[in-house]
Amino acid sequence: MPITKLAPVSLAMFYGANRDFANAFSVRVTLKNPIEPEPLRRAVDKAMERYPYFSVRLAVRGEELVLEDNPLPVAIVKGPVPARLNTAAANYHLVGVSYERTSVVFGAFHALTDGAGAFPWIKTVLYYYLCETEGRQLDQAGVRLAGEDIPQGELEDPFQTEMPETEEPMPPRWSGAFRIPGPAEAGAGHCWHIRIGETSFMKYTRTQDGSPATITSAFMAKVLHTLHPDMTQPVVCGMAHNFRDVIGKPLAHQSMVSLIELAYPPRLKGADIEKLAICSRGMVMLQSQPETVWDTVRRQLALEKELEPLSLQEKYARLRPVVTGARTGIGNLPASAPVTFKVSYVGRTDWGSMANMIESVHCSVTTTGSGICIEINTCNGYFDYCFMQESGDDAYVRQFADLLESEGIYCTMSGPYDIQVPGMRLPDEPED
Repeated sequence: MPITKLAPVSLAMFYGANRDFANAFSVRVTLKNPIEPEPLRRAVDKAMERYPYFSVRLAVRGEELVLEDNPLPVAIVKGPVPARLNTAAANYHLVGVSYERTSVVFGAFHALTDGAGAFPWIKTVLYYYLCETEGRQLDQAGVRLAGEDIPQGELEDPFQTEMPETEEPMPPRWSGAFRIPGPAEAGAGHCWHIRIGETSFMKYTRTQDGSPATITSAFMAKVLHTLHPDMTQPVVCGMAHNFRDVIGKPLAHQSMVSLIELAYPPRLKGADIEKLAICSRGMVMLQSQPETVWDTVRRQLALEKELEPLSLQEKYARLRPVVTGARTGIGNLPASAPVTFKVSYVGRTDWGSMANMIESVHCSVTTTGSGICIEINTCNGYFDYCFMQESGDDAYVRQFADLLESEGIYCTMSGPYDIQVPGMRLPDEPED
């Protein structure tokens, strides 16, 4: 790839990354057999041929950040977390890989891509790796392979599209949000893994006319109402919304999520899950309407125009305090109000011929100052939850698991574990 300007959808996250909050994520795929380093090396190298937009390094050209082609191999290290991104240890890539025991960990800077953009790459790496280690050619259905033509929709700026005329969106009508009390442990992050049977949970969500994400949000609202009965502000969930399909760019590799805000006011204390689910569904439907999504696109295009005349330092000064103040954790622009917790569900992943060789999949994200974050993935008939928070207090996750059980949803829970997300060297930060 030649030198590439940052797409408007990426500007806030690239220029807003700072020492307090440089947003990254990792996906840990646990296989059923120990990892073999040499086949993994070959698999990563082969897979990167198919994803030139991930073979890049961040550079400064004049007064702007750009992405340059990076011919160096993506770094693979032994351990629980990939090398710090944008450093010599990572060969200056914005993606990286690590491995330990039976797990492969894929890391990325969230400004480069999101879960929906990264999972095809992850599947390609695992496909090449498992073909070699299993000693047979697996069915390649649903896997992107090196040597095939790359659709233009993967490569292009997703905002280079015809902008429809839409009505003004209806903004959320609340301000402020309940914040989980108690001191965070500086630099720490704790997560618990919760596993739920896919069949039983989907049956439950259908009876509530919901989705895994909305039901999870409803459950967390009830958890917080139960543990903090004296709260006077609304519990607000920041829910990741993939808007690729709405704007007709389903193959875009960029980070294409906005933040839908689901507010549960104090008057809903004591409400059952059915009522909370109805409220959740209504708020999602309202905020995922095309006029709301296109308004997000227009605001990001307006931001591009606003940044054009500014110097590089002025761009940092404009966006770094905003990102630090909001710390939404997901989404390209800050939420209109702070959120209490976040839920992200990338959707059901079809692992195809690799499924019976994969044990579990867990996604972790940068959580600094972000309250509770819940990432949901699917694998082999299960939902794998990664329940993350800065505090080591397990009251929230245990109440969540108890609520699942009280609704007839059997689950298993393990942890706490350290949150393992790669660090990120900022473009104006010296090497260590």
